[in-house]
Amino acid sequence: MKKTIGNLLGSRIASIRKIRDLNQAELAELVNTATETIFRIERGFSVPSIKTLEKIGHALQAPIKEFFTFDTSHPNRIPNRQNELTKVVVLLQNKNRADIKLGHQILQTLFEQLNHRNRPSQKR
Repeated sequence: MKKTIGNLLGSRIASIRKIRDLNQAELAELVNTATETIFRIERGFSVPSIKTLEKIGHALQAPIKEFFTFDTSHPNRIPNRQNELTKVVVLLQNKNRADIKLGHQILQTLFEQLNHRNRPSQKR
């Protein structure tokens, strides 16, 4: 079954909502709409207006463009990878520049250590 833009958009909104640890009723309250509306959007049964997307983005503290970040070329791998990346972005969104820079340095050091540890030993 080919996914429509409505299905993909709804899935991204649901994914970000879950990362934010909100249920559909809580998101509906923040957006000032019915829970059924959120349900229909997330299932791809209806496509929200730009104004509604703006409200959802504000409620989820996510830019609207984040709702359109999907790649269907690897349907089984990308959502999990994208969900994890979204979690990192959400975590950093409300941090100041210095904290973000520190987080980047920590991750860079961590990945360098992991790469070094995973390299095969070379005899000299």
